[in-house]
Amino acid sequence: MIYRALGLASNAATQSLELVFASFEVSGQKWAVEIRHTNSVAYPAELWNKLAGAAQLPAVDYLQVHVDYGHWVAAQAKQFIDDHQLDYQVQLIGLMGHTAINSPATKMSHALGDGAAVAAVTGVNVVSDFRNINLALEGKGEPVFALAESLLAAPEQVNHDAFYSAFFALLRWREENNLHAADTGALRNSIGGAVWVGQEW
Repeated sequence: MIYRALGLASNAATQSLELVFASFEVSGQKWAVEIRHTNSVAYPAELWNKLAGAAQLPAVDYLQVHVDYGHWVAAQAKQFIDDHQLDYQVQLIGLMGHTAINSPATKMSHALGDGAAVAAVTGVNVVSDFRNINLALEGKGEPVFALAESLLAAPEQVNHDAFYSAFFALLRWREENNLHAADTGALRNSIGGAVWVGQEW
């Protein structure tokens, strides 16, 4: 079985959005991958300043940044799909977003970037909010990609978080555990990620 997924992740170190599109093939329990296209889009200074300071904003303003950033990410994903002529090829998008709040002690984590906006604009199913179920199960939410890494090594030339966002989302779509209790300290293994459906059923 072959799946084609696009991973999106914020890179705070370079102040950019990373995009990785790959084909994943599974045979039995063995995974293989082919990287198809990648890109890195620098954040406009105004947007980066909003992301960097979001956690200190009042609730309504914070949510507005979440929505606005989601639509900006959606536009970049749509442009990436158009530039590489990937219409009807991208089956799934994994959105890591920009982590603004991560407080395992209070079971709270939030990544900016509205998955619903990305699904609506691209017309592609989106998986986001990776850590929430793990935190609810008293886990640390980290390392979020430990199980994915044990199943498939990321090629050296691609952004780690964007690549594993795609693969993590794929495991979620297949309804397979993608967060292990042994890695995160949670009460049990879990399937992390909220699903946003990109087209009418």
